[in-house]
Amino acid sequence: MGMELLAPAGSSAALRAAVQSGANAVYLGVNEFGARQSAENFSIDELGKWVDYCHLYGVDVHVTVNTLIKNSELNALTDCVKRLNSVHVDALIVQDIGVADIIKNTVPDMTLHASTQMTVTSLAGVKYLENMGFSRVVLARELSRNEIEYICRNTDTEIEVFVHGAICMCYSGQCLMSSILGGRSGNRGRCAQPCRLPYELLKDGEGIGKGYLLSPKDMSLVNELGALKKCGVRSLKIEGRLKRPEYVSAVVGVYRKYLDSGKSISPQDMRELTDAFSRSGFTDGYFKNRLGADMMSHTSGNSAENKFTPDAVSRTLENANIRKIPVTVTGTLKKDSPLAVTISDTDGNSACAIGTVNSETAVNRPLDEQRLREQLLKLGQTPFECTECDIYADGGITIPIKEVNEARRRAVQELIEKRCERRTGRVAEHTVLERCERENSDIILTAEVMTEEQLKAAVEGGIKRIYAPPEILKTLKTVPQGVELVTKVSDIFSKQDISTAAVLTASPAGIYHYDGKKLYGDFRLNVFNSNTAEHFSGLEGITLSPELNIGEIRDILKYTTAKTEIIGYGHLPLMIMRNCPIKAAGKCRSDGGSFTLRDRKNEEFPLVCSHGCRSVLLNSKPIFTADKISDLTKLKINSIRLIFTVENFPQCGKIISVYKRALNGEKVDMPAENTFTRGHLYRGVL
Repeated sequence: MGMELLAPAGSSAALRAAVQSGANAVYLGVNEFGARQSAENFSIDELGKWVDYCHLYGVDVHVTVNTLIKNSELNALTDCVKRLNSVHVDALIVQDIGVADIIKNTVPDMTLHASTQMTVTSLAGVKYLENMGFSRVVLARELSRNEIEYICRNTDTEIEVFVHGAICMCYSGQCLMSSILGGRSGNRGRCAQPCRLPYELLKDGEGIGKGYLLSPKDMSLVNELGALKKCGVRSLKIEGRLKRPEYVSAVVGVYRKYLDSGKSISPQDMRELTDAFSRSGFTDGYFKNRLGADMMSHTSGNSAENKFTPDAVSRTLENANIRKIPVTVTGTLKKDSPLAVTISDTDGNSACAIGTVNSETAVNRPLDEQRLREQLLKLGQTPFECTECDIYADGGITIPIKEVNEARRRAVQELIEKRCERRTGRVAEHTVLERCERENSDIILTAEVMTEEQLKAAVEGGIKRIYAPPEILKTLKTVPQGVELVTKVSDIFSKQDISTAAVLTASPAGIYHYDGKKLYGDFRLNVFNSNTAEHFSGLEGITLSPELNIGEIRDILKYTTAKTEIIGYGHLPLMIMRNCPIKAAGKCRSDGGSFTLRDRKNEEFPLVCSHGCRSVLLNSKPIFTADKISDLTKLKINSIRLIFTVENFPQCGKIISVYKRALNGEKVDMPAENTFTRGHLYRGVL
């Protein structure tokens, strides 16, 4: 089986272009629950005819249900899934793990693909999803060839990778920048792309570079198709549901050509890709593990000329009929019998049409084999192309030519219908979570720390549960009585040596790998609804998504007994990046100094280092909720986390003291105006 070429279809015109240009599959969104809400998308009512159109050409249809879903949307989501099942889509692409559970319970025959929004970067992550019933995983774009190959070699799950188009600076599914700065969540399909704006890089307050520092070039792996095949990749994905149909046509056409030929791309065809869309050229930096300035664009938008070849344009036209399906046509005409026309494809489908009148002895010109063949081969504007024609005709007989044409037409129509036929998958009544009564319990304070002095401040401040990286925990000589030390493993999974009994994991991969440990789930699990909370309820505790508001948190907790935590203080991580913007500027935080990014409003966003030489961009202002603690205690959550990143020892101690006093019922004042944020607790996201 060859590699699948998977094309974006943000509109009906783009879908047609993808099919006519040679895609094996398309992915698209409906008007709800897709991660490209600004695309034209499809209504489910109209989708059925486009699914038939794709299936006619042997093209699969994957539908994106790859956003985080609120409790208030779960009923609509369930109805949407049932309707998608009824129009015979081939797979659903999912981000929210609670949604995956709903799909498996509601339409159990539906194929599940794990979205790149799930941030799967490891074999452990694939294994977790495989055990859930996913048949395909779309890997994070940040993986190198060796990492992709290792995963492919050690799983039977289909692996899909992006090969062309825009890449985010942040790991997909982990970006909160658009959400926190503007209320438009990338996890909900509404990213405002603040990363494509200009920034200035500061070191110790002094400018050392400026420009589009968070805007990577587009990816192109057209010259790595052979390498991807050797890795064992099943599907090659082209990004671009927001792109115009001509772009889809051009890119799919070029990739189809070189998938089929196995050759290196010509300069002319590379120019076609560049002319279609580029940001100062292309990059293969992640795949080849060559990070740095070469991966970055000098512009935020399209630097291409938007020129498209006549061939690319022709495949976008409403009456485009370029892609042909090879068939065998057989005509049988015997004496005193009607004409029989059979048309068969290479997939095992066959259609037969019998004429309505018997043949007669020819008075003048008989209908010989040659003339009958010529008539049967007139497939014209049908999607079929005859590659073999067999004629069995007695001599000296004839039938009206309109009989030949009508039999051919009916055989064509029957074959079209057979190629579009799909069995409707089973539908079950999804079991809705029952409302539960949560116990009132004392809320505890927890602390997440990055440095030794922050750890010391948390211990001395009487914090009873402390999350810290393994290298920081090793600096603690003695563990105070009653303090639970939890190893915070890497946000992007990698195997680490753990010395504690408990682990805070940010990914399903960590849950799979550290099975047997006492596990806490971090906010990067994107727990956004009760079903997802219930999925992870076997963990010792889960941190709810910081994109939820108080009302949405209350709704979630009505239907789950999972122990829950929310973030009550801290500079929220907006991005986690493999390609460090500091290193791209020729600097390194390990050499000393503090680095920030300054935006056009003069807000400064700290940059800190994370495990694996990844860079984390923090919000310019910390979340502060101590003066609103009574609102939080009414939620019946179990703990409030204080995240310490850039704070020193005295600052940590002061913050801990303020929150402890607030929990004890003392009145605390809010900080000075414009020095803090409430996050999403009082606004939420679209």
